[in-house]
Amino acid sequence: MARPLKIFMRGKSITLLQEVLRRLGYVIEDQRGLFGTMTRDAVKSFQKQRDLKPTGIVDDALMQQMTHGQTFVQPAAQIAVENKDVSVDQRQWHALVHLLVSKGVIEAGELEAMMDKVKPTGL
Repeated sequence: MARPLKIFMRGKSITLLQEVLRRLGYVIEDQRGLFGTMTRDAVKSFQKQRDLKPTGIVDDALMQQMTHGQTFVQPAAQIAVENKDVSVDQRQWHALVHLLVSKGVIEAGELEAMMDKVKPTGL
């Protein structure tokens, strides 16, 4: 990317950023291709989760983390368990995936193949 992405910018790079954030589970209701407040807040949330300074600015290094990082799940996903909503954080998702692999419910290769399918091509 030529320059860091930040609030009020427009263009294809912003559209791709928004797609990446959506795949990570963030809700983005900003206009397509406009780095609005929801896009900024999602970036800040991503940064906070990784113990980075929450600037809301996306440089090459941050985009690498977003696109090649871990799994594409909502940061605090809501799942239904026995008719109750349960909040699940990133650490718990990792533990759940590990358990499913160790019990043979899914294979590590299946998980990696699925993750490759949902990764964006990058900016």
